[in-house]
Amino acid sequence: MRMLSPAQRHRARILQQQAQAADPYGTELKGDQYDLMRIKLAQDKAQLGKIQSHERRAEAKAKLLPEYFDWIKTALETGTGAADRVLTTVMVWAFDAGAYALGLVIAKYVIGHRMAMDDAYTRTPAALVIDELANAFLKGQWAPLDVKAAEEGGALQLLPLFPDAEPTLLLRNAAALLIEADMLTAEQDAPDQARAKLHKAIAYALLGKVQTAEEPDLAAIDPDALRTALTRLQRALQLDSNAGVKKDIERVERALAKTDKPNTGAADPAAATTPADPPASTTEQPATAAPAAARKTAQAKKPAATPRKKRAPK
Repeated sequence: MRMLSPAQRHRARILQQQAQAADPYGTELKGDQYDLMRIKLAQDKAQLGKIQSHERRAEAKAKLLPEYFDWIKTALETGTGAADRVLTTVMVWAFDAGAYALGLVIAKYVIGHRMAMDDAYTRTPAALVIDELANAFLKGQWAPLDVKAAEEGGALQLLPLFPDAEPTLLLRNAAALLIEADMLTAEQDAPDQARAKLHKAIAYALLGKVQTAEEPDLAAIDPDALRTALTRLQRALQLDSNAGVKKDIERVERALAKTDKPNTGAADPAAATTPADPPASTTEQPATAAPAAARKTAQAKKPAATPRKKRAPK
């Protein structure tokens, strides 16, 4: 389909709004504009089907998605939950392309209205959200795109959220969106293995770990983040014994044990019991247990017991 003029786009939005209002929850959208979008979707699918590379197919989806922005916006703002195969399909495309935030916005509407996926998809919307985001992070493919104009006043496009790919920002963005996906799908039915992957992905994002990279320095991570990551890893293991997180759990537990261990100020236990000339600022010993040296001194200075006198017989 050729690009629409501004006047044609306005008319298309009006027709879509009318269709959304006329077709309530539980029915499928009808009307000329929906039919036209279904035709466009079929044509775009045919073009994508000719691309064998998954990476190039994702790039093609990123270029196609802006042509659906008006449809998405109108559906989210005026829709009443009528089944929309165009909307559910471009939701998947958004995740494939790396537009994770856009995909989650659409998913919130789709899941909230219990919309069914197109027949081409066998997974539920919740399972798709979980799988797509967890796999993108765990496979090292996290490269988020955002809806913005390339230049002031220009048309909206999908462009890199972090052009410089700064690692800290990428991890922070990943953790936030993965947690949002977990919250969005928490009450939905999904395979345990898929949800285990999501918990694992969240933990890895909090730890700054990527599958193909070296182990992160856990000592440099805030203890609260370590505890949260540990909870996620343990939940992943509960859901899937083959989640591959057992060694991660052990490492995090060791790191937490070091942060929780009290600092006694003495590396040698023997030196701690018999200090030589301790400074005046030494921490007080508990009243219930005097130091060993003090007990010996007390015993040495203890006066000998006075023999008792025998009482005279009455």
